Amino acid sequence: MAKLMRASLWLKREFEEGSIPDKRTVKRWIENGRLRGKVIDGMSWVYSSERWGVESDISHVVNQLIRES
Repeated sequence: MAKLMRASLWLKREFEEGSIPDKRTVKRWIENGRLRGKVIDGMSWVYSSERWGVESDISHVVNQLIRES
C-alpha cells in the first residue's frame, strides 16, 4: 500500500531547486485528480509512489507489479 508524504517533501524530491512549484499548485493538482494524494485539514499529502511526469494510473500499476514479483 502506498504511503502519504508531505507535499513539501515530495516537491523537493521531484523538482530541482529553484523550479519547485508552490504548495498551492500541488493542492490544486490533487483536487483536480492530476496527482494522487489527499488534502487533510487544508494540508496536502502526496502518495510516495507518485512520480512527476508519469501518469498516476501507470505509476500505481507499476508499483503493484513490483510488489507482486
